[in-house]
Amino acid sequence: MNLLTLLHEALLSLTKNKVRTALSTLGIVIGVASVIAMVAVGEGAKRRVEREIAAMGDDWIMIGFWGMQRGGVRAQRGVLPNEAEQDALAIALECSGVRAATPTNRITLQVVSGFGNYQTSVYGAYPAFFDIRRWDVVEGRVLNEQDNDMRRRVCCIGQTAAAELFGGMNPVGQDVRVKRASFEVIGLLEPKGANSDGRDNDDIIVFPWHAFQRFIAGDEIAQTMYAAARYGVPLAAAKEQIRSLLRQRHRLQPEEDDDFRIIDRSLAAEANAAATQTFNWLLMTIASISLLVGGVGIMNIMLVSVTERTREIGLRMAIGANGYHVLGQFLTEAVTLCALGGAVGFLVGWATAEIVSWKLEWETVVSYWMAAVAIAFSTAIGLFFGFYPAWRASQLNPIEALRYE
Repeated sequence: MNLLTLLHEALLSLTKNKVRTALSTLGIVIGVASVIAMVAVGEGAKRRVEREIAAMGDDWIMIGFWGMQRGGVRAQRGVLPNEAEQDALAIALECSGVRAATPTNRITLQVVSGFGNYQTSVYGAYPAFFDIRRWDVVEGRVLNEQDNDMRRRVCCIGQTAAAELFGGMNPVGQDVRVKRASFEVIGLLEPKGANSDGRDNDDIIVFPWHAFQRFIAGDEIAQTMYAAARYGVPLAAAKEQIRSLLRQRHRLQPEEDDDFRIIDRSLAAEANAAATQTFNWLLMTIASISLLVGGVGIMNIMLVSVTERTREIGLRMAIGANGYHVLGQFLTEAVTLCALGGAVGFLVGWATAEIVSWKLEWETVVSYWMAAVAIAFSTAIGLFFGFYPAWRASQLNPIEALRYE
């Protein structure tokens, strides 16, 4: 008896009781659909993090003056007005593993244009900010050294802030007013999208450092810096150079903790990815339980089927079928049942992922390999849970089977 014949007989047997067949595969369908949906959400989260790292760069760090730990209590150290700028200049000049550094001062303020007003994040930074953050413009130009040295009242605006302040028109050449100072928009930044934590990177306006400090910052003292590793230099080496230099500049003793924090943005993104992956594995484990329950259901139905068809099995053996033929017949039925459930489960999982993407605006990714894995895994479930009923059918005594009522 060849495979096609076995498959044909399996399909005929399964279609004799369509309702029972459908209910038998329901557990497989739910399990496979759950796994596919969870994998699609996980792949979407993974790609989002990869895009974030690619867009923002994986070779830059942020340094913040947020006090030191003493006895488990954070003691805030007073930051001098020009300390961030002086430290950033020292990092750029003295750290061989650093290609660029800038002080940064971020304030959330109301910004006014000729078309509206909007509260957004305003940044003061050196022109190196754009190199460090791998940020270019789609219109106009980025800030340069002359803008900073001459305290020009110019700025570059992010996509979100531009849309809120200027609608659909090109903001380059337009003016914005922050506090009492007017600034010309000379560049529209390329879109960066949102971080994995939901923060909108495009909700920003960047000003030259010296103009920002003079016209906008007021009493707000800068407490952060950005720096980027030189190409080819490991980020860990650049971070250690920065740490050693700042400890020396701040006159910290060996037993004293750092009075600053160095945050590696790529590590933060990877931590988010790891947390997302762990959560997805948990959900997939829970979803896989449905597959096991579905497999037990298949075994149960196949055992019932063996009991119901005992006389049929006896008749087959009486006319020449051996135990291997019977084993193959019932095993094929179990595998067919599970494979069909896997195929339907993949379609349901794909539809669920699309609904999640549409309704919740989560990125989901469904790949073709998922369909193959779904069918292969459900087939394996059929082989595992269908073997015992099939083996039991193959071990029946033909004479006793013919006498079975």
